[in-house]
Amino acid sequence: MIIIQEKLGMQFANRLFLFSHFIANAVENKYVLFNPTFDEYCKYFYATRSNDFGEYPIYTKFRINIPFFLFKILVRLILRISKQSKWHEFIKAPISTNFDLNDTNFLNKVNNKVLLADGWLFRDEVNFNKHKDLIREYFTPDQEIINTINQLISECKKKSDVIIGIHIRRGDFYLWEGGKYYFHDDVYIDKMEQIENHFNSIEKRVLFLICSNEPIQAQNFTKYNIRFGINGIIEDLYSMAKCDYLIGPPSTYSMWASFYGMVPLLHIYDKHQIINLKDFLIVSQ
Repeated sequence: MIIIQEKLGMQFANRLFLFSHFIANAVENKYVLFNPTFDEYCKYFYATRSNDFGEYPIYTKFRINIPFFLFKILVRLILRISKQSKWHEFIKAPISTNFDLNDTNFLNKVNNKVLLADGWLFRDEVNFNKHKDLIREYFTPDQEIINTINQLISECKKKSDVIIGIHIRRGDFYLWEGGKYYFHDDVYIDKMEQIENHFNSIEKRVLFLICSNEPIQAQNFTKYNIRFGINGIIEDLYSMAKCDYLIGPPSTYSMWASFYGMVPLLHIYDKHQIINLKDFLIVSQ
């Protein structure tokens, strides 16, 4: 059995990827998986909200539904007593390298004791790819949300031939990596100009769907055919998954949109970066 026991400040998309890699590994190796760390995001999907993953013993809640903070107090008490026994063991993923969930030692333990997982780089790339359709099924939003998104995309398509999702990530990016990827509007405008020129050269009308975690100054983008996202964490994510291409700074948020919607994505690593369509890739895991 595995219990994912630490959030580590991870936000929505980070936790989607972490959970999905564990799901793929648990489905393939037929072990019990609990993930109480997904608590505040459970409401967005039927499987996580209802604690129902079909035939697989995967759960977001325990039988006794305790708040996450009480669960963490219990984990800390266990950790103080012992990090390891014949019944349990704490396992921690490295900070900068992947922990391979197909490691033989790990799989031998998971069927014989309770493993409490800490870290976000637990990965099973092989089975993530194998079970990608099941992962997409589990993390498909409610129909009401899908209908709202479809209405938005339908309106965008009436005004364009190509929809480019622009993910303007601000907020926490002001401090993350020293603000290296906290780009101002002029950087995004430059990338929009480059990609619009390309599609205009082949007589394609472009619409930019702009999604951000901070208010956007609309007057800075009046030169372009734009539409702003719905401004909800789930709505913007899955709206981006309906675009034809995605651009944004390095972020698992746009990566999840690319994976879920099979949309080519280009991350901006430098403000002087040149946009080339051949550099767009679909995230597969």
